[in-house]
Order: sequence, then C-alpha cells, then structure tokens
Amino acid sequence: MRIFLNLFIPLLLMPNFNSNYSCTEFYDIHPIRNEIGLQVLLKNNDYYKGKIDGQIGPKSTSAIKQFQITAGISADGILGKETCTKFLNIKDYKITTNTVAVEISINDELKDVQSKLKELGLYSGEIDGIRGSRTTNAIKTFQSKAGLIVDGVLGPNTLNALDKGEDAYVETTSQPVTTSNSSTSTSTIQPSSSAVDLANYNPNLTCITGYVNNIGIWVPDPCFYPVFVYRFGKVAQVNSAAERDAYLADRWSLTAEKIYTPIGPVNTQNYSDGINSPVNGMIMPYGKSYPNVVLGIKNDNNLRARPQSGPQNADAVFEVLVEGGMTRFINVFYQSDTSYHGPIRSARPTDPTVLRPVNGVLVASGATSGLIPEILDMGVPVISDQRSGYFRISSHPSGTNRRAPHNLYADTNLLRQRAISSGYKPNFHPQALFPWGDPDIADWQSLSSITLTFSNYTKATWTWNGSNYIRTYYDAYVGSSNTNIHNSISSSGVIDQIYTTTVISLFCEPYIHPLQLPSVKTVGEGRAIIMHGGKMLDAFWKRGDNSDPFHIVDINGNELFVPKGKVWISLVPNTKLPSFG
Repeated sequence: MRIFLNLFIPLLLMPNFNSNYSCTEFYDIHPIRNEIGLQVLLKNNDYYKGKIDGQIGPKSTSAIKQFQITAGISADGILGKETCTKFLNIKDYKITTNTVAVEISINDELKDVQSKLKELGLYSGEIDGIRGSRTTNAIKTFQSKAGLIVDGVLGPNTLNALDKGEDAYVETTSQPVTTSNSSTSTSTIQPSSSAVDLANYNPNLTCITGYVNNIGIWVPDPCFYPVFVYRFGKVAQVNSAAERDAYLADRWSLTAEKIYTPIGPVNTQNYSDGINSPVNGMIMPYGKSYPNVVLGIKNDNNLRARPQSGPQNADAVFEVLVEGGMTRFINVFYQSDTSYHGPIRSARPTDPTVLRPVNGVLVASGATSGLIPEILDMGVPVISDQRSGYFRISSHPSGTNRRAPHNLYADTNLLRQRAISSGYKPNFHPQALFPWGDPDIADWQSLSSITLTFSNYTKATWTWNGSNYIRTYYDAYVGSSNTNIHNSISSSGVIDQIYTTTVISLFCEPYIHPLQLPSVKTVGEGRAIIMHGGKMLDAFWKRGDNSDPFHIVDINGNELFVPKGKVWISLVPNTKLPSFG
C-alpha cells in the first residue's frame, strides 16, 4: 500500500531514540532522528533515489557516501558524529525546508508482524507497517528467543514461529553427549515448553501418559532418559524417575517475601458443603456426579481470539494481566461443561495461585520453560496440549479462519477424563473460594458501572442492565473505544454478549516474575470491590498463602459475604485506579 504525506521536514523526522541511524546521540535537536528522516533528507537533495521505507540497504548507504563525498569527509556510509555535523549545515547542500511530498511504502504484512511483536512485549513502536530499527531489532529478539537464525529477515520460519507467539520460545542449552565412537562432542538442545523438557527424542520408545509423584501431583512424563529439567533459568540433567522426582520436589526460593500466616477456610452463609458450588456458591445441578474435577482453562484475549468460546459457559472467570499490557482469562469449570472451549493459551505465574484453594487442575498450552515445575510445586496439576483432550480448528464459527496460536480448543469432559486417568484424585468437598452467601445489599452504594484499567492498552467496563453486568472493553491494539461489545460464540455460531451476575475486582500488587513475566501477588491483602444487583461494596481482600481462599473483610477485619452467582473476578494491578459510572 502506498500513501503520500505532505509533511514539513522537522515534523516528519520524529524521534526514535533506539534508531541505528539517528544523530540524537550527538545533539538534542537534529533533523536526522530515524531511518525515514535520513532517507527523506537524502532524497530531497538528490542523493537517494529509492523508496522511503526506513530500510537502510545498499541504496541508502550509497546515498550517505555520496553526501559524505560532497561534504568532503570520509565516505564510509556510516552516520557518525562528523556526518551528523555536516547534516546540520544541510542548507549548503541544496536542502530546503519547504513542504515536500514524501512517498512512503507501507507494508500491511509488516503491520501484522508489528502487532504480534507488540503482543509479545518485544516492540514498542507504532503499528505503521514501516520497517525501522525498532521493528528489525524486535524481529531479531524474537528470532533469538525462538531459536531461529537471527538475521531480522521475515522468512517462512520466522513468520510461522510468530503465529505461535510465546509458544515458539525455546531455551538453548549445550550439553556434552557421547557419540557411537566414544568421542565427546557438544550438541545444542532446543526443548519445547513443558514441565519436563525433552532432548534426544526417540520416537520408537513408548510414551506413558503421566505419573503421580510422592505428593499426589500429576506430572507429564517424558518418553526417555536422560531429560533436561528447567527451573527459573537453571537446568539439570536427570537419568531416572527417582532423580526426576527428587529434582521436581526441590523448592528453590526466589526472593525473601513477607511472611503471612495462613488464615484457613472462609465463613459462608446459606451454603452447604457438597450442595453449593465452591466456585460460585450456586446450588449444583441435580444428578451431577461428584466428586468432580475443578478445571481452570487459560483463555486467549488477543484481538485474533475474539469472540472466544468458554467464558460464558464457565462457573467463574478470572482475568489476569499478561505481556504486552493485555489480559487473559482463567475459565473455571466445576458444575458446568462445554465441548468447545478456546482458544487456549499458555500458563502464567498467577494462574495456580487462584486454583490451589479449590484443588483445581490448570489447563494451558504449555508455558515458559521453568514455570510448570513451579506450578506443580504449588500443588496444582497441569494439563498441557501435548496429549489428548485438545483439538485445533482451521475455520471458526464466526466465518473467519484461525491460525496458531489462536486455534487450540478443548472439550472439558475429555480434559476431566484425562486428568483422572493420569492419576489426579479430585477432592470431594473443595473449600469455598470466596465467603459465599446471601447478604443484604440494600445498604450497599448504588452504582451502575465500573471500568477497570489493567494497563494503558487494556480496560474492561461492566455495566448493570437491570439483570446482569454486561462487558465492553478498550483494546489499544485495535484503536478501539471503551464501548466495544465483548461477545462469546458457540460452536454453532450463536453470539452472546459476555455477562455475569457478580463482578469481583481484587487490586493486587504487580511484580515481574524472575522468568520476566508480568504478574500480580494474590497472597497478602488489598482493596476489593464487589458489584452485584446495581450496587457496590467497597471492602478488602486477604490471604495468608496460596491454599487460602479469598477472605473479604471490612475496614475492621470483619468477614463479609459475597453474593452467590456466576462471577467474574478481575485481578487488577493496584497501581491502576477504577472509575465508576
């Protein structure tokens, strides 16, 4: 696509402090701020004949040399201090500051690449389809993380890996291996993201579906030994099941954290253990077979994933912050099921902290290497996408096509069967996740809507319509307003606006996990806002450890009850204030 911009040169040459072709290193104010600015200046003075595309190739380098020859300096094609100084005297070299027509080549495919890189937190520039140093550097960073040749070129391997997002990331570890002639050499291992990452794979060996370790946690099992186990950036080679179990059982401390005392179960009102759901307090369907497996399924919230399938079927939904300022959902199923849930994405550090109190199983599309062992240490089993229970789609009920990583779906019934067959033993009476009850909300504050800000890129608004709270959103990646209707879709194509009976907003301390993943702390205390029936309760939440449910208390520490019903729980960084309507 081509556009023509009539721009005054000083306004055109916008700052780009990460540029490789910027003179701002030498001067606070300089006409050369980025690659595009350089090409514009050279083209308007008859040095450069190519496209204004921000890509400094042979033509641009030759133009720099021609300018350097004219200026009487060394013609090395490098934008050094001396060359930048000569550009300050550009009036001596046929430069004009009149309004000029600039032809810029904008690549729609590159816009898509920039959007994906921004989603991964690797690119901070504009989604403009113009190839500059920020875009090139982001591509190279992604290629490095994905174990590809780092050349900045958007070849088929790079494009395919970008479709997988962070699921394409690998950790490269060199280990000595012994060849058939007994000589020692070094091979590069590029494991996939799983609880136990694999090397030297032998397809002729028989895989087992999993094992249960000595604390009753189901762990995906590899097909061979040795294996390489990752934890917080550290690696160990294990050669037997005993070594593997010992390694996974070892707990590595990260940093000294404030110690909280476990609080224990919450008080409930009009709630019967085994009758009411621990996930939302509602009476469980008659005839449902219990004990049942509590599933927490990661749900994508990328613009390419909407409308999702799953949030509207779940008993409860957690919304959590991830990379790129976006959010993902943890759709929790106990008394409900769906045969069409997706898209499913990878795990994050916050996920197990909300599932541990109800003995839930985390369902995710893998995770960053080193994270799943940490999740298992918390006592939360993990079902990854490496075995049965999942399926990928190509066509979507909305009529659009879906590509990885936004096309992984699952059936909750099959996932439950897989967990049980792998050794997971569900708890007959999981404790209540919140202090469920039937409180008198008459004295709560009347309030029709709340807007929650997760980041500068993502906001969610819940508005009372007389019977439920309906969801709209703001997504900076699509340049939208806060009035975008957030829909879900069934396998048959039926579209419904996402709604909930109760909205719980827990304001949590944000932090960056050692694996460089944005997270929030769900142990400790913070502000809690409960929305129900067009009313608002402003209170506090507290937990002593990850096995505790969420206690809701008033300013004096007295336990409060949360209305039973379909619930949406937002884990909001406490640095972001809500707004009300």
